Amino acid sequence: MHARFLPKFIAATAFGEINGVVTERIENLAILFKTAKLPYVIKKDMQAYLITHSVSDIAMLSYPPMLKMVLKFPNLFLDLFFMTWLRTKMVRDMMLPDYANNANNEIVQLSNDLMKFLSQHDIKSEIHVQ
Repeated sequence: MHARFLPKFIAATAFGEINGVVTERIENLAILFKTAKLPYVIKKDMQAYLITHSVSDIAMLSYPPMLKMVLKFPNLFLDLFFMTWLRTKMVRDMMLPDYANNANNEIVQLSNDLMKFLSQHDIKSEIHVQ
């Protein structure tokens, strides 16, 4: 496993059981993260988190025009965020040739899974990933 972590002040790693119960497994994982001094958050509604996360990934990577809203953020905030983010090991790893291909495959799979979920729950959508 190759872990990629954003700077601690940007995001914490989220985990939890799909049913929201804080099991011994989740408690042990929290202890590991705390021992490693890595930020984490235990999600009570992991299914909702995963769906939201998938949709945001699909949107960000499949529809770059949606990122135009970022242009409304103050420049100082954007400079600080991107200068910090671009210096991370995660971004260096993203420059590797295998990463781009795997990331594209992951987004296509996320999109397919989301479409299946939405159709099973009779929810109409306009999302199409190429």
